[in-house]
Amino acid sequence: MQGSSDEQPENFSDAESLGATERRLILTAALIQGLALYALKFFAAVDTWSPVWQYLCYTLAITIPPLVIVTIAPRLARGYWWVIAGYAVLLALLAGYRGYQCTPAELVPCGPPLEFVPTIIIATFIVAFLLRACATGVERLQKPQYSALFHFSWDNALTVGLTLVFTTIFWLILFLWQALFKLVGIPFFSDLFWKDWFFYPVTWLVAGCGAILFRSQQSFVLTLKRLLRTMLVALLPLLAVLTIVFLATLPFTGLQPIWDTGHGSALLLWLVALLLFFTNGVIQDDFPFARYPKWINRLLLLALLVAPFYTVFALYGLWLRIAQYGWTPERLWGFVVALTLALLATSYSLSILRRGEHWAEWLRRINTGPALWVLAVCLITQSPLVNFWRISADSQLARLQDGRTELADFDFFFLRQKLGRPGREALQTLENLPQVRQNDELTAYVQELKGKTEGIRKLRENPLQAQAREQDLRQIAVLPEGAPPPDRAVLELEARSCGEERHSCLWLVQDLDSDGSPEYLLFRHNESGNGDRHWLSITAYSSGPKGWVSIGGNNRDTDESFADLKTRLGSGQFGLRPSRWQSLYLGDELLFDPTQ
Repeated sequence: MQGSSDEQPENFSDAESLGATERRLILTAALIQGLALYALKFFAAVDTWSPVWQYLCYTLAITIPPLVIVTIAPRLARGYWWVIAGYAVLLALLAGYRGYQCTPAELVPCGPPLEFVPTIIIATFIVAFLLRACATGVERLQKPQYSALFHFSWDNALTVGLTLVFTTIFWLILFLWQALFKLVGIPFFSDLFWKDWFFYPVTWLVAGCGAILFRSQQSFVLTLKRLLRTMLVALLPLLAVLTIVFLATLPFTGLQPIWDTGHGSALLLWLVALLLFFTNGVIQDDFPFARYPKWINRLLLLALLVAPFYTVFALYGLWLRIAQYGWTPERLWGFVVALTLALLATSYSLSILRRGEHWAEWLRRINTGPALWVLAVCLITQSPLVNFWRISADSQLARLQDGRTELADFDFFFLRQKLGRPGREALQTLENLPQVRQNDELTAYVQELKGKTEGIRKLRENPLQAQAREQDLRQIAVLPEGAPPPDRAVLELEARSCGEERHSCLWLVQDLDSDGSPEYLLFRHNESGNGDRHWLSITAYSSGPKGWVSIGGNNRDTDESFADLKTRLGSGQFGLRPSRWQSLYLGDELLFDPTQ
Protein backbone atom coordinates (compact mmCIF):
# COMPACT_ATOMS: atom_id res chain seq x y z
CA MET A 1 0.00 0.00 0.00
CA GLN A 2 1.74 3.15 -1.17
CA GLY A 3 1.14 6.76 -0.37
CA SER A 4 -0.60 8.15 2.65
CA SER A 5 -2.31 5.66 4.87
CA ASP A 6 -4.83 8.17 6.09
CA GLU A 7 -7.22 6.74 3.55
CA GLN A 8 -8.85 3.63 4.92
CA PRO A 9 -8.68 0.68 2.48
CA GLU A 10 -12.03 0.06 0.93
CA ASN A 11 -11.95 -3.70 1.40
CA PHE A 12 -11.51 -3.22 5.16
CA SER A 13 -14.60 -1.08 5.53
CA ASP A 14 -16.68 -3.38 3.35
CA ALA A 15 -15.70 -6.46 5.30
CA GLU A 16 -16.25 -4.71 8.64
CA SER A 17 -19.85 -3.55 8.12
CA LEU A 18 -21.71 -5.13 11.03
CA GLY A 19 -25.03 -6.80 10.30
CA ALA A 20 -27.84 -7.73 12.67
CA THR A 21 -26.28 -11.13 13.38
CA GLU A 22 -22.94 -9.64 14.35
CA ARG A 23 -24.58 -7.01 16.56
CA ARG A 24 -26.58 -9.67 18.42
CA LEU A 25 -23.44 -11.74 18.87
CA ILE A 26 -21.54 -8.76 20.29
CA LEU A 27 -24.32 -8.04 22.79
CA THR A 28 -24.51 -11.72 23.71
CA ALA A 29 -20.77 -11.91 24.31
CA ALA A 30 -20.88 -8.73 26.43
CA LEU A 31 -23.81 -10.05 28.49
CA ILE A 32 -22.10 -13.41 28.99
CA GLN A 33 -18.98 -11.65 30.25
CA GLY A 34 -20.98 -9.50 32.68
CA LEU A 35 -22.96 -12.47 34.02
CA ALA A 36 -19.82 -14.60 34.33
CA LEU A 37 -18.00 -11.94 36.36
CA TYR A 38 -21.10 -11.43 38.50
CA ALA A 39 -21.38 -15.17 39.16
CA LEU A 40 -17.71 -15.40 40.13
CA LYS A 41 -18.23 -12.56 42.61
CA PHE A 42 -21.69 -13.58 43.85
CA PHE A 43 -21.12 -17.23 44.74
CA ALA A 44 -19.21 -17.46 48.02
CA ALA A 45 -17.98 -20.92 47.07
CA VAL A 46 -15.66 -19.33 44.50
CA ASP A 47 -13.49 -18.01 47.34
CA THR A 48 -12.88 -21.57 48.51
CA TRP A 49 -11.84 -22.82 45.08
CA SER A 50 -8.26 -23.68 44.33
CA PRO A 51 -6.33 -20.79 42.75
CA VAL A 52 -6.04 -23.01 39.66
CA TRP A 53 -9.78 -22.78 39.00
CA GLN A 54 -10.02 -19.14 40.04
CA TYR A 55 -7.29 -18.11 37.60
CA LEU A 56 -8.78 -20.26 34.83
CA CYS A 57 -12.36 -18.94 35.17
CA TYR A 58 -11.43 -15.28 35.57
CA THR A 59 -8.95 -15.41 32.68
CA LEU A 60 -11.46 -16.86 30.23
CA ALA A 61 -14.20 -14.49 31.41
CA ILE A 62 -11.96 -11.44 30.99
CA THR A 63 -10.34 -12.24 27.64
CA ILE A 64 -12.50 -14.38 25.34
CA PRO A 65 -15.72 -12.26 25.15
CA PRO A 66 -13.80 -9.04 24.31
CA LEU A 67 -11.80 -10.98 21.72
CA VAL A 68 -15.04 -11.97 20.00
CA ILE A 69 -16.49 -8.46 20.35
CA VAL A 70 -13.60 -6.71 18.56
CA THR A 71 -12.97 -9.36 15.88
CA ILE A 72 -16.42 -10.58 14.78
CA ALA A 73 -17.35 -9.52 11.23
CA PRO A 74 -19.85 -10.62 8.53
CA ARG A 75 -17.27 -12.27 6.26
CA LEU A 76 -14.87 -14.40 8.28
CA ALA A 77 -12.55 -17.25 7.37
CA ARG A 78 -13.80 -20.73 8.21
CA GLY A 79 -10.98 -21.23 10.72
CA TYR A 80 -11.96 -18.15 12.76
CA TRP A 81 -13.81 -20.01 15.50
CA TRP A 82 -11.09 -22.67 15.66
CA VAL A 83 -8.56 -19.93 16.40
CA ILE A 84 -10.82 -18.55 19.16
CA ALA A 85 -11.23 -22.02 20.66
CA GLY A 86 -7.53 -22.82 20.42
CA TYR A 87 -6.56 -19.54 22.06
CA ALA A 88 -9.11 -20.16 24.84
CA VAL A 89 -7.59 -23.60 25.51
CA LEU A 90 -4.09 -22.10 25.56
CA LEU A 91 -5.17 -19.38 28.01
CA ALA A 92 -6.87 -22.00 30.20
CA LEU A 93 -3.65 -23.99 30.40
CA LEU A 94 -1.55 -20.91 31.18
CA ALA A 95 -4.03 -19.66 33.77
CA GLY A 96 -4.18 -23.07 35.42
CA TYR A 97 -0.40 -23.19 35.64
CA ARG A 98 -0.23 -19.68 37.07
CA GLY A 99 -2.87 -20.62 39.62
CA TYR A 100 -0.85 -23.70 40.53
CA GLN A 101 2.04 -21.38 41.40
CA CYS A 102 -0.20 -19.96 44.13
CA THR A 103 -0.91 -23.30 45.81
CA PRO A 104 -1.40 -24.28 48.55
CA ALA A 105 -3.52 -21.17 48.90
CA GLU A 106 -3.40 -21.15 52.70
CA LEU A 107 0.42 -21.01 52.69
CA VAL A 108 1.31 -19.20 49.44
CA PRO A 109 0.02 -15.60 49.30
CA CYS A 110 0.15 -14.41 45.69
CA GLY A 111 -1.87 -11.22 46.07
CA PRO A 112 -3.49 -9.51 43.07
CA PRO A 113 -2.25 -10.86 39.69
CA LEU A 114 -0.63 -7.55 38.78
CA GLU A 115 1.78 -9.23 36.37
CA PHE A 116 -0.46 -11.91 34.88
CA VAL A 117 -3.47 -9.76 33.94
CA PRO A 118 -1.64 -7.05 31.93
CA THR A 119 0.42 -9.72 30.17
CA ILE A 120 -2.66 -11.67 29.07
CA ILE A 121 -4.47 -8.48 28.02
CA ILE A 122 -1.52 -7.45 25.81
CA ALA A 123 -1.40 -10.95 24.29
CA THR A 124 -5.15 -10.86 23.60
CA PHE A 125 -4.85 -7.43 21.97
CA ILE A 126 -2.14 -8.74 19.61
CA VAL A 127 -4.16 -11.88 18.82
CA ALA A 128 -7.18 -9.68 18.08
CA PHE A 129 -5.58 -7.57 15.35
CA LEU A 130 -3.67 -10.56 13.95
CA LEU A 131 -6.94 -12.50 13.73
CA ARG A 132 -8.78 -9.62 12.08
CA ALA A 133 -6.01 -9.24 9.53
CA CYS A 134 -5.94 -13.00 8.81
CA ALA A 135 -9.67 -13.81 8.82
CA THR A 136 -11.59 -10.72 7.71
CA GLY A 137 -13.12 -10.80 4.24
CA VAL A 138 -11.55 -14.11 3.17
CA GLU A 139 -12.72 -17.70 2.96
CA ARG A 140 -9.63 -19.22 4.58
CA LEU A 141 -7.09 -17.95 7.05
CA GLN A 142 -4.26 -16.26 5.20
CA LYS A 143 -0.97 -14.55 5.89
CA PRO A 144 -1.81 -10.98 6.95
CA GLN A 145 -0.67 -7.97 4.97
CA TYR A 146 1.22 -5.28 6.81
CA SER A 147 -1.34 -2.62 5.87
CA ALA A 148 -4.08 -4.77 7.40
CA LEU A 149 -2.09 -5.35 10.59
CA PHE A 150 -1.46 -1.63 10.96
CA HIS A 151 -5.07 -0.69 10.28
CA PHE A 152 -6.60 -3.23 12.65
CA SER A 153 -4.13 -2.56 15.49
CA TRP A 154 -5.07 1.12 15.49
CA ASP A 155 -8.75 0.35 14.95
CA ASN A 156 -8.84 -2.06 17.90
CA ALA A 157 -7.01 0.34 20.20
CA LEU A 158 -9.28 3.26 19.34
CA THR A 159 -12.45 1.15 19.57
CA VAL A 160 -11.51 -0.15 23.00
CA GLY A 161 -10.53 3.32 24.22
CA LEU A 162 -13.72 4.94 22.95
CA THR A 163 -15.81 2.13 24.44
CA LEU A 164 -14.24 2.72 27.84
CA VAL A 165 -14.97 6.44 27.56
CA PHE A 166 -18.56 5.71 26.50
CA THR A 167 -19.10 3.36 29.46
CA THR A 168 -17.54 5.83 31.89
CA ILE A 169 -19.83 8.64 30.71
CA PHE A 170 -22.82 6.31 31.06
CA TRP A 171 -21.97 5.69 34.71
CA LEU A 172 -21.34 9.36 35.38
CA ILE A 173 -24.91 10.01 34.20
CA LEU A 174 -26.17 7.26 36.51
CA PHE A 175 -24.25 8.81 39.41
CA LEU A 176 -25.94 12.13 38.66
CA TRP A 177 -29.28 10.30 38.45
CA GLN A 178 -28.95 8.66 41.86
CA ALA A 179 -27.58 11.86 43.46
CA LEU A 180 -30.54 13.96 42.24
CA PHE A 181 -33.13 11.49 43.52
CA LYS A 182 -31.26 11.14 46.79
CA LEU A 183 -31.58 14.91 47.24
CA VAL A 184 -35.37 14.61 47.34
CA GLY A 185 -35.33 11.62 49.69
CA ILE A 186 -35.65 8.76 47.19
CA PRO A 187 -32.68 6.40 47.78
CA PHE A 188 -34.06 3.64 45.51
CA PHE A 189 -31.79 4.38 42.56
CA SER A 190 -28.74 4.87 44.79
CA ASP A 191 -29.28 1.40 46.22
CA LEU A 192 -30.11 -0.13 42.84
CA PHE A 193 -27.10 1.13 40.91
CA TRP A 194 -24.66 -0.33 43.44
CA LYS A 195 -26.17 -3.80 43.42
CA ASP A 196 -23.84 -6.36 41.88
CA TRP A 197 -26.65 -7.99 39.94
CA PHE A 198 -27.32 -4.60 38.30
CA PHE A 199 -23.76 -3.33 37.94
CA TYR A 200 -22.13 -6.24 36.10
CA PRO A 201 -24.75 -7.08 33.41
CA VAL A 202 -25.61 -3.42 32.72
CA THR A 203 -22.00 -2.27 32.54
CA TRP A 204 -20.99 -4.93 30.06
CA LEU A 205 -24.14 -4.51 27.98
CA VAL A 206 -23.39 -0.79 27.72
CA ALA A 207 -19.80 -1.63 26.75
CA GLY A 208 -21.15 -3.97 24.06
CA CYS A 209 -23.39 -1.19 22.74
CA GLY A 210 -20.39 1.14 22.67
CA ALA A 211 -18.36 -1.41 20.73
CA ILE A 212 -21.18 -1.74 18.17
CA LEU A 213 -21.48 2.04 17.92
CA PHE A 214 -17.79 2.68 17.25
CA ARG A 215 -17.25 -0.36 15.04
CA SER A 216 -20.16 0.80 12.94
CA GLN A 217 -18.87 4.38 12.73
CA GLN A 218 -15.58 3.74 10.95
CA SER A 219 -15.53 7.26 9.59
CA PHE A 220 -15.48 8.65 13.12
CA VAL A 221 -12.69 6.28 14.16
CA LEU A 222 -10.76 7.25 11.04
CA THR A 223 -11.20 10.94 11.85
CA LEU A 224 -9.93 10.39 15.37
CA LYS A 225 -7.00 8.45 13.97
CA ARG A 226 -6.16 11.43 11.75
CA LEU A 227 -6.33 13.81 14.70
CA LEU A 228 -4.00 11.62 16.73
CA ARG A 229 -1.62 11.44 13.81
CA THR A 230 -1.66 15.22 13.52
CA MET A 231 -0.61 15.51 17.17
CA LEU A 232 2.14 12.95 16.67
CA VAL A 233 3.40 14.83 13.62
CA ALA A 234 3.64 18.02 15.68
CA LEU A 235 5.32 16.42 18.71
CA LEU A 236 7.75 14.00 17.06
CA PRO A 237 10.39 16.67 16.23
CA LEU A 238 10.39 17.80 19.87
CA LEU A 239 10.95 14.22 21.00
CA ALA A 240 13.73 13.82 18.44
CA VAL A 241 15.47 16.96 19.71
CA LEU A 242 15.25 15.64 23.27
CA THR A 243 16.78 12.33 22.16
CA ILE A 244 19.73 14.01 20.45
CA VAL A 245 20.39 16.76 23.01
CA PHE A 246 20.27 14.48 26.04
CA LEU A 247 22.66 12.01 24.42
CA ALA A 248 25.02 14.89 23.62
CA THR A 249 25.14 15.90 27.30
CA LEU A 250 26.10 12.44 28.60
CA PRO A 251 29.83 12.72 27.70
CA PHE A 252 29.99 15.72 30.04
CA THR A 253 27.85 14.36 32.89
CA GLY A 254 28.67 10.65 32.70
CA LEU A 255 26.25 7.79 33.24
CA GLN A 256 26.60 7.51 37.00
CA PRO A 257 23.91 10.14 37.79
CA ILE A 258 21.46 8.01 35.79
CA TRP A 259 22.20 4.90 37.85
CA ASP A 260 22.07 6.83 41.14
CA THR A 261 18.38 7.60 40.67
CA GLY A 262 17.35 3.93 40.80
CA HIS A 263 14.97 4.37 37.86
CA GLY A 264 17.26 5.78 35.18
CA SER A 265 17.00 2.70 32.95
CA ALA A 266 13.20 2.95 32.98
CA LEU A 267 13.33 6.59 31.87
CA LEU A 268 15.70 5.77 29.02
CA LEU A 269 13.44 2.97 27.85
CA TRP A 270 10.40 5.25 27.99
CA LEU A 271 12.22 7.73 25.75
CA VAL A 272 13.01 5.06 23.16
CA ALA A 273 9.50 3.58 23.32
CA LEU A 274 7.88 6.98 22.76
CA LEU A 275 10.24 7.81 19.91
CA LEU A 276 9.45 4.54 18.11
CA PHE A 277 5.71 4.85 18.77
CA PHE A 278 5.57 8.44 17.52
CA THR A 279 7.62 7.46 14.47
CA ASN A 280 5.23 4.66 13.55
CA GLY A 281 2.26 6.92 14.16
CA VAL A 282 3.63 9.47 11.72
CA ILE A 283 4.89 7.06 9.07
CA GLN A 284 2.05 4.56 9.54
CA ASP A 285 2.34 2.09 6.62
CA ASP A 286 5.43 2.90 4.53
CA PHE A 287 4.84 6.60 4.17
CA PRO A 288 8.16 8.49 4.70
CA PHE A 289 8.72 11.75 6.59
CA ALA A 290 7.43 13.76 3.63
CA ARG A 291 5.35 16.09 5.79
CA TYR A 292 8.47 17.72 7.26
CA PRO A 293 11.03 20.07 5.75
CA LYS A 294 14.26 18.39 4.72
CA TRP A 295 16.24 19.55 7.76
CA ILE A 296 13.61 18.20 10.18
CA ASN A 297 13.57 14.95 8.20
CA ARG A 298 17.31 14.60 8.77
CA LEU A 299 16.89 15.45 12.44
CA LEU A 300 14.35 12.63 12.85
CA LEU A 301 16.63 10.19 11.06
CA LEU A 302 19.50 11.17 13.36
CA ALA A 303 17.32 10.59 16.44
CA LEU A 304 16.44 7.10 15.19
CA LEU A 305 20.10 6.41 14.44
CA VAL A 306 21.18 7.16 18.02
CA ALA A 307 18.19 5.52 19.74
CA PRO A 308 20.02 2.16 20.15
CA PHE A 309 22.55 3.86 22.44
CA TYR A 310 19.78 4.46 24.99
CA THR A 311 18.80 0.80 24.98
CA VAL A 312 22.45 -0.18 25.48
CA PHE A 313 22.69 2.17 28.45
CA ALA A 314 19.45 0.79 29.89
CA LEU A 315 20.62 -2.80 29.48
CA TYR A 316 23.93 -1.93 31.11
CA GLY A 317 22.17 -0.28 34.05
CA LEU A 318 19.90 -3.29 34.48
CA TRP A 319 22.88 -5.62 34.34
CA LEU A 320 24.61 -3.64 37.09
CA ARG A 321 21.55 -4.08 39.34
CA ILE A 322 21.30 -7.76 38.46
CA ALA A 323 24.98 -8.36 39.20
CA GLN A 324 24.58 -6.57 42.53
CA TYR A 325 21.25 -7.96 43.73
CA GLY A 326 20.32 -10.87 41.43
CA TRP A 327 17.23 -11.51 39.33
CA THR A 328 13.74 -10.48 40.40
CA PRO A 329 10.51 -10.56 38.37
CA GLU A 330 10.69 -6.79 37.92
CA ARG A 331 14.27 -6.96 36.59
CA LEU A 332 13.40 -9.86 34.32
CA TRP A 333 10.55 -7.87 32.80
CA GLY A 334 12.81 -4.85 32.54
CA PHE A 335 15.38 -6.94 30.70
CA VAL A 336 12.76 -8.32 28.28
CA VAL A 337 11.41 -4.83 27.54
CA ALA A 338 14.91 -3.40 27.10
CA LEU A 339 15.91 -6.25 24.81
CA THR A 340 12.75 -5.85 22.72
CA LEU A 341 13.28 -2.11 22.30
CA ALA A 342 16.97 -2.66 21.57
CA LEU A 343 16.17 -5.09 18.74
CA LEU A 344 13.55 -2.76 17.28
CA ALA A 345 15.66 0.40 17.59
CA THR A 346 18.70 -1.34 16.12
CA SER A 347 16.61 -2.59 13.18
CA TYR A 348 15.44 0.96 12.48
CA SER A 349 18.98 2.31 12.74
CA LEU A 350 20.46 -0.33 10.41
CA SER A 351 17.71 0.18 7.86
CA ILE A 352 18.44 3.93 7.81
CA LEU A 353 22.18 3.28 7.37
CA ARG A 354 21.58 0.86 4.52
CA ARG A 355 18.63 2.46 2.73
CA GLY A 356 18.95 6.13 3.60
CA GLU A 357 15.75 8.11 2.98
CA HIS A 358 14.07 4.98 1.60
CA TRP A 359 14.48 3.09 4.87
CA ALA A 360 10.69 3.05 5.50
CA GLU A 361 10.33 0.39 2.82
CA TRP A 362 11.67 -2.10 5.36
CA LEU A 363 9.03 -1.25 7.96
CA ARG A 364 6.82 -4.12 6.87
CA ARG A 365 9.41 -6.70 7.88
CA ILE A 366 10.72 -4.78 10.87
CA ASN A 367 7.39 -4.12 12.61
CA THR A 368 5.74 -7.50 12.00
CA GLY A 369 8.47 -9.40 13.80
CA PRO A 370 8.23 -7.52 17.16
CA ALA A 371 4.45 -8.06 17.28
CA LEU A 372 4.96 -11.83 17.10
CA TRP A 373 7.89 -11.55 19.52
CA VAL A 374 5.80 -9.68 22.12
CA LEU A 375 2.98 -12.20 21.75
CA ALA A 376 5.40 -15.09 22.27
CA VAL A 377 6.98 -13.39 25.31
CA CYS A 378 3.60 -12.72 26.91
CA LEU A 379 2.54 -16.36 26.56
CA ILE A 380 5.84 -18.11 27.27
CA THR A 381 6.54 -16.12 30.44
CA GLN A 382 3.29 -17.41 31.92
CA SER A 383 4.21 -21.02 31.14
CA PRO A 384 6.59 -23.55 32.73
CA LEU A 385 9.11 -22.75 29.97
CA VAL A 386 10.07 -19.37 31.43
CA ASN A 387 8.76 -18.92 34.97
CA PHE A 388 10.03 -15.59 36.29
CA TRP A 389 9.21 -16.60 39.86
CA ARG A 390 11.30 -19.76 39.55
CA ILE A 391 14.20 -17.92 37.90
CA SER A 392 14.17 -15.23 40.61
CA ALA A 393 14.01 -17.76 43.48
CA ASP A 394 16.88 -19.80 42.02
CA SER A 395 18.93 -16.63 41.48
CA GLN A 396 18.50 -15.40 45.05
CA LEU A 397 19.21 -18.85 46.46
CA ALA A 398 22.36 -19.25 44.35
CA ARG A 399 23.68 -15.87 45.49
CA LEU A 400 23.33 -16.92 49.13
CA GLN A 401 24.93 -20.31 48.59
CA ASP A 402 27.99 -18.98 46.76
CA GLY A 403 28.52 -16.11 49.22
CA ARG A 404 27.63 -13.19 46.97
CA THR A 405 24.87 -12.29 49.44
CA GLU A 406 25.54 -12.31 53.17
CA LEU A 407 23.11 -14.21 55.36
CA ALA A 408 22.33 -11.03 57.31
CA ASP A 409 21.43 -9.20 54.09
CA PHE A 410 19.26 -11.94 52.58
CA ASP A 411 15.58 -11.07 52.07
CA PHE A 412 13.65 -14.15 53.22
CA PHE A 413 10.39 -12.20 53.19
CA PHE A 414 10.77 -11.48 49.45
CA LEU A 415 10.72 -15.21 48.72
CA ARG A 416 7.64 -15.67 50.90
CA GLN A 417 5.56 -12.77 49.61
CA LYS A 418 6.59 -12.17 46.00
CA LEU A 419 7.54 -15.48 44.39
CA GLY A 420 4.58 -17.77 45.05
CA ARG A 421 5.17 -21.53 45.14
CA PRO A 422 8.79 -21.30 43.89
CA GLY A 423 9.52 -18.88 46.73
CA ARG A 424 8.10 -21.29 49.31
CA GLU A 425 10.13 -24.15 47.85
CA ALA A 426 13.23 -21.95 48.06
CA LEU A 427 12.49 -21.30 51.74
CA GLN A 428 12.32 -25.04 52.33
CA THR A 429 15.74 -25.39 50.71
CA LEU A 430 17.12 -22.52 52.79
CA GLU A 431 15.88 -24.14 55.98
CA ASN A 432 18.28 -27.05 55.40
CA LEU A 433 21.36 -24.94 54.64
CA PRO A 434 24.09 -25.34 57.30
CA GLN A 435 24.49 -21.58 57.83
CA VAL A 436 20.78 -21.29 58.57
CA ARG A 437 20.52 -24.36 60.80
CA GLN A 438 23.41 -23.12 62.92
CA ASN A 439 21.36 -20.08 63.97
CA ASP A 440 18.39 -21.09 66.13
CA GLU A 441 16.70 -17.70 65.86
CA LEU A 442 17.01 -17.69 62.07
CA THR A 443 15.73 -21.27 61.85
CA ALA A 444 12.68 -20.37 63.91
CA TYR A 445 12.14 -17.30 61.75
CA VAL A 446 12.16 -19.32 58.50
CA GLN A 447 9.77 -21.89 59.97
CA GLU A 448 7.41 -19.16 61.12
CA LEU A 449 7.67 -17.47 57.73
CA LYS A 450 6.71 -20.71 55.97
CA GLY A 451 3.65 -21.43 58.04
CA LYS A 452 2.24 -18.10 59.11
CA THR A 453 -0.46 -16.34 57.10
CA GLU A 454 -1.81 -13.70 59.52
CA GLY A 455 0.34 -10.87 60.83
CA ILE A 456 2.96 -11.73 58.24
CA ARG A 457 4.07 -8.09 57.97
CA LYS A 458 5.77 -8.44 61.35
CA LEU A 459 8.21 -10.86 59.72
CA ARG A 460 9.37 -8.47 57.00
CA GLU A 461 12.84 -8.07 58.44
CA ASN A 462 15.59 -10.63 58.58
CA PRO A 463 16.28 -11.16 62.33
CA LEU A 464 20.01 -10.80 61.70
CA GLN A 465 19.35 -7.37 60.21
CA ALA A 466 17.24 -6.47 63.23
CA GLN A 467 20.04 -7.56 65.55
CA ALA A 468 22.60 -5.52 63.61
CA ARG A 469 20.36 -2.47 63.63
CA GLU A 470 19.67 -2.87 67.34
CA GLN A 471 23.41 -3.06 67.97
CA ASP A 472 23.96 0.11 65.96
CA LEU A 473 21.19 1.88 67.85
CA ARG A 474 22.77 0.87 71.16
CA GLN A 475 25.86 2.80 70.10
CA ILE A 476 23.84 6.02 70.03
CA ALA A 477 24.82 8.44 72.79
CA VAL A 478 22.42 8.70 75.77
CA LEU A 479 22.07 12.00 77.63
CA PRO A 480 22.40 12.96 80.40
CA GLU A 481 25.50 10.87 81.00
CA GLY A 482 24.80 7.91 83.24
CA ALA A 483 21.14 7.66 82.22
CA PRO A 484 19.96 4.09 81.49
CA PRO A 485 19.93 3.19 77.78
CA PRO A 486 16.60 2.38 76.12
CA ASP A 487 15.52 -1.25 76.24
CA ARG A 488 14.90 -3.42 73.18
CA ALA A 489 11.20 -2.56 73.06
CA VAL A 490 12.05 1.08 72.43
CA LEU A 491 14.69 0.20 69.86
CA GLU A 492 12.23 -1.93 67.90
CA LEU A 493 10.00 1.13 67.50
CA GLU A 494 12.75 3.13 65.91
CA ALA A 495 13.08 3.56 62.15
CA ARG A 496 16.23 2.65 60.27
CA SER A 497 17.12 6.25 59.47
CA CYS A 498 19.75 6.45 62.20
CA GLY A 499 21.87 4.02 60.23
CA GLU A 500 21.69 6.06 57.06
CA GLU A 501 24.54 8.18 55.80
CA ARG A 502 24.57 11.81 57.01
CA HIS A 503 22.12 11.02 59.80
CA SER A 504 23.20 11.49 63.42
CA CYS A 505 21.15 10.51 66.47
CA LEU A 506 21.16 10.78 70.25
CA TRP A 507 18.83 9.83 73.09
CA LEU A 508 17.66 12.26 75.74
CA VAL A 509 16.13 10.72 78.88
CA GLN A 510 13.59 12.89 80.71
CA ASP A 511 10.52 12.36 82.86
CA LEU A 512 8.12 14.44 80.77
CA ASP A 513 4.96 13.74 82.79
CA SER A 514 6.55 13.69 86.31
CA ASP A 515 5.25 10.19 87.05
CA GLY A 516 8.63 8.83 88.14
CA SER A 517 9.19 6.85 84.93
CA PRO A 518 11.52 8.28 82.28
CA GLU A 519 10.55 8.96 78.69
CA TYR A 520 13.02 8.61 75.82
CA LEU A 521 13.40 11.33 73.20
CA LEU A 522 15.27 10.48 70.03
CA PHE A 523 16.94 13.40 68.23
CA ARG A 524 17.64 12.70 64.54
CA HIS A 525 19.81 15.27 62.81
CA ASN A 526 20.07 15.23 59.01
CA GLU A 527 23.35 16.71 57.77
CA SER A 528 22.23 16.81 54.12
CA GLY A 529 20.45 20.16 54.30
CA ASN A 530 21.06 23.06 51.96
CA GLY A 531 24.09 25.01 53.10
CA ASP A 532 23.91 25.47 56.87
CA ARG A 533 20.28 24.41 57.09
CA HIS A 534 19.62 20.95 58.51
CA TRP A 535 16.59 18.85 59.38
CA LEU A 536 15.95 17.96 63.03
CA SER A 537 13.37 15.37 64.04
CA ILE A 538 12.43 14.66 67.68
CA THR A 539 10.31 11.66 68.68
CA ALA A 540 9.25 10.82 72.25
CA TYR A 541 8.53 7.31 73.56
CA SER A 542 6.76 6.37 76.77
CA SER A 543 5.93 3.12 78.54
CA GLY A 544 2.24 2.41 79.17
CA PRO A 545 -0.21 -0.48 79.61
CA LYS A 546 0.44 -1.55 75.99
CA GLY A 547 4.22 -1.30 76.24
CA TRP A 548 6.43 1.34 74.69
CA VAL A 549 4.69 3.64 72.24
CA SER A 550 5.43 6.88 70.46
CA ILE A 551 3.67 9.75 72.23
CA GLY A 552 4.53 12.53 69.83
CA GLY A 553 7.17 14.30 67.85
CA ASN A 554 8.01 17.29 65.72
CA ASN A 555 10.24 18.25 62.81
CA ARG A 556 11.91 21.54 62.04
CA ASP A 557 14.77 23.20 60.21
CA THR A 558 17.86 24.21 62.15
CA ASP A 559 21.18 25.89 61.40
CA GLU A 560 22.84 24.19 64.39
CA SER A 561 25.28 21.36 63.70
CA PHE A 562 24.86 18.02 65.41
CA ALA A 563 28.02 18.54 67.45
CA ASP A 564 26.73 21.86 68.83
CA LEU A 565 23.32 20.34 69.58
CA LYS A 566 24.94 17.45 71.45
CA THR A 567 27.17 19.83 73.42
CA ARG A 568 24.25 22.00 74.50
CA LEU A 569 22.10 19.05 75.52
CA GLY A 570 25.04 17.46 77.34
CA SER A 571 25.68 20.63 79.32
CA GLY A 572 22.13 20.60 80.64
CA GLN A 573 21.01 23.78 78.89
CA PHE A 574 17.43 22.60 78.78
CA GLY A 575 14.48 22.50 81.12
CA LEU A 576 10.92 21.25 81.35
CA ARG A 577 8.07 23.73 81.41
CA PRO A 578 4.33 23.13 81.79
CA SER A 579 2.29 23.57 78.63
CA ARG A 580 0.94 27.05 78.05
CA TRP A 581 -2.42 25.63 77.02
CA GLN A 582 -4.47 23.39 79.27
CA SER A 583 -6.52 20.43 78.05
CA LEU A 584 -10.31 20.37 78.19
CA TYR A 585 -12.00 17.45 80.00
CA LEU A 586 -15.63 16.48 80.47
CA GLY A 587 -15.48 14.42 83.63
CA ASP A 588 -12.62 12.02 82.92
CA GLU A 589 -13.07 12.23 79.15
CA LEU A 590 -10.52 14.25 77.21
CA LEU A 591 -12.35 16.52 74.76
CA PHE A 592 -9.57 18.75 73.49
CA ASP A 593 -5.79 18.76 73.75
CA PRO A 594 -4.24 21.87 72.13
CA THR A 595 -0.81 20.23 71.96
CA GLN A 596 -2.01 17.52 69.57
